[in-house]
Amino acid sequence: MSFAKILSVNLKHNFLIHFLIAAAVAILTPLVFSISSLDSRASAQPLEYLLPFIGAVLMTPVFMPEQNPEIRDVIRSKKTNYLIVCLIRVIYSVAAVMLITGIFVLVMKYCECDVTWKHFIGSFASSLFMGTTGFAIAGLSGSVSAGYMTSMVYYAANIGLKDKLGICYLFSMYSGGEFFNKYMLILLSLIIISLVFVLKSIADSENK
Repeated sequence: MSFAKILSVNLKHNFLIHFLIAAAVAILTPLVFSISSLDSRASAQPLEYLLPFIGAVLMTPVFMPEQNPEIRDVIRSKKTNYLIVCLIRVIYSVAAVMLITGIFVLVMKYCECDVTWKHFIGSFASSLFMGTTGFAIAGLSGSVSAGYMTSMVYYAANIGLKDKLGICYLFSMYSGGEFFNKYMLILLSLIIISLVFVLKSIADSENK
């Protein structure tokens, strides 16, 4: 199956509904937080407190189609390794997180908020890492529900434990923490995503 065919099928059947939900989260965010004429610190609040949910919505279900045994058997019967298909899903899911975050930051800029590229990177990092927690648990446990639950528990931990989470704290821009932690969140996300694929590849090899 060609890359274009894989992309087309997955975007249509496995991604569209999640993208629409993620977009709805962004659209509804101004109902919870103001996004007009905010200073730099206040601008970080909607970007860190609500937009990370788009990461959870878009990345957690990457392995969801394979939870259906019939679909899993069909996918694994193809010449293309199903993990490559899952990697393609990760790539377009991350791109969608970037797209929605970027558009949201531009809207805030239009609404006279003091936002910069740091707000985009910081929000993207938090969204990516929250999504990665769900992605990892869903992939390793074979349960998307467990993945979503993990993301929610992690979010609640950020509310309760605050900066005790160190570099894994989602709200560091709003709390005035080190911006370097955002780059570390992106790096940790990439490492975790890579480890999940390695572990699933090993598990698949052992099951053959």
